Amino acid sequence: MATRKGKPKKTSNNTIDAKEPIFGEKVSNIIPGELIVQLQQSAAASITSSIATGPIKSSSFTGALTFGINALDNLLADIKVTSITRLHPPAPVSSVAMEVAVPMASTFHIRYSGKKSPAEAAAQFEKLEGVEYAEPNCYRETCVTPNDPNFASQWGLAKINCPAAWDRVTGSPNIVVAVIDTGVDLDHPELAPLLVQGTDMVNLGTNPTAPNGFHFEGDFNGVDNDPQDEVGHGTHVAGTIACLSNNAVGVAGVTWSCRIMPVRVLARIVNNANASDVRGTGSSTDIAAGIRWAVDHGARVINMSLGGSTDTQVERDAVAYAIAHNVVVVAAMGNGGIGAPTSFPAAYPDVIAVAAIDSSDHRASFSQVGSHIDISGPGVNVLSTVWNNSYTTMSGTSMAAPHVAGVAALVLSCNSSLSAAQVGDILRQTARPLRDNPADPVPNNNYGFGCVDAQAAVNRACPPKVSVPILTCPRKSVLIACPSIACPRTTPITCPKPSLLIKCPSVPTFSCPKPSLVISCPSVVCPKTTLVTCPHPSVLTHCPSIPATTCPIPSATIHCPSGLVCGHNPGDPGPIEHGLMQDESGYSGWESYDPYAPYYEDDDGSKGCC
Repeated sequence: MATRKGKPKKTSNNTIDAKEPIFGEKVSNIIPGELIVQLQQSAAASITSSIATGPIKSSSFTGALTFGINALDNLLADIKVTSITRLHPPAPVSSVAMEVAVPMASTFHIRYSGKKSPAEAAAQFEKLEGVEYAEPNCYRETCVTPNDPNFASQWGLAKINCPAAWDRVTGSPNIVVAVIDTGVDLDHPELAPLLVQGTDMVNLGTNPTAPNGFHFEGDFNGVDNDPQDEVGHGTHVAGTIACLSNNAVGVAGVTWSCRIMPVRVLARIVNNANASDVRGTGSSTDIAAGIRWAVDHGARVINMSLGGSTDTQVERDAVAYAIAHNVVVVAAMGNGGIGAPTSFPAAYPDVIAVAAIDSSDHRASFSQVGSHIDISGPGVNVLSTVWNNSYTTMSGTSMAAPHVAGVAALVLSCNSSLSAAQVGDILRQTARPLRDNPADPVPNNNYGFGCVDAQAAVNRACPPKVSVPILTCPRKSVLIACPSIACPRTTPITCPKPSLLIKCPSVPTFSCPKPSLVISCPSVVCPKTTLVTCPHPSVLTHCPSIPATTCPIPSATIHCPSGLVCGHNPGDPGPIEHGLMQDESGYSGWESYDPYAPYYEDDDGSKGCC
């Protein structure tokens, strides 16, 4: 890692509660003097100016001021353009996400000094031929059984069944989780060994306009490879996802060895009236660039504990790029509570949106609601790592999201072949249902599918290997071998059709398309193996079906050590004349005999067969 920046003096106390958003209903999150413009491919091919990708690092070169396209350049001059930069690099050759990557390469970040509002300027650009879309740039903000001594205080890990999941998997160093946030404390002893190279994408300009009552501090201008956290928020998020665990130090993470990729997109912003009120704030352009960078550098999971009320196409494109590259994207629902406007990027398609609950399984009062909630996680008084090599508790949907991102990383650690869509389905389907009223549906607008369950998710992704008999019986019973059954003192019984299909896993009991043979045996022994194993202790038996008996291990032979036992078999459908209905063709489902006949009482009350 690069030499880290100095960290600001810590001014917060040991507990940080969820705060009211800076950019609420009365405070606009539109950044003055900034636009995002995407050109259509034909127009982009006509550009004659040299336009750099990313911020301009040299003070002697301000960047391009024109496109070399008359209509666009006239409007740029009218708004008094100060710089034009490309937001994303060109699409890689043979990219699996070319459909998204190509137009992203024609997206530009424009700064200007004129008096026109970003909304007005964007509307003018969208009227021009060759412009795909134009929109203002917007602020986003933070939504805030190991032997580690503080594990007992980490109620969230127990709530989501991490200890049981750790019996199966604790994480893989091959799975990288990108924390797109305020950065990470690069030398925190619990995090440093797990970090991979990240980046600092914060580019708010030399003199960014802060919302009333706040001012920016620290590093807020210029991209580099030093994503040092200056707020503490990203460090707290990272520690929940993964930190050194079971090491008798500090706290535990949801995963113990997955890697963290710090992508800094939010700068330090401080309340003028309260120096301890430190937040993370950044722009939608920097977040989009951070998503693209994380995907291109190997992230399998992205966590975004941030949001804002404005829907931007630039972030939609970046999220779509991540999804197209099979990356799991997790985002916080927001801290505005009931009635707050929808928060993005949580509401974008295919993003796993996470709400917050407390230790009693109730919705946190600050957690936003909506039909797009996928799942819930612990978000009140969550203990984790924080900057200055320390630990603290924080509250917010920012804290809930990394619990879910961590479980997604555990799932991929045990089964890396899963797609992003499959991981999302597993998380939702295995969640522990939550509702405020017994009649409420699941999913619902307060909790989604419920509380994320690490154990259930891991078991679904990687079913436990259980050795069980293929066939079970309530009591020792018959020996059945297709295509014939030997029965003492009677004509051998043959199968209706020489067939028996055994499939694992499936359902707890076997079934047939039509009433037929019942197999009732205490065990199954296959040649050259002890027992036939199934992913789940369950069997589905279909007969009649295929010409041969099949097992998960080929050429299994069914052996019942007790031999034939006479008497009524509990699976017997009854005598043929009473137990079956014939179809229109006269076929009854049996052949011309009843294979259970040896078990019925004769007219004198004695059993047949024996």
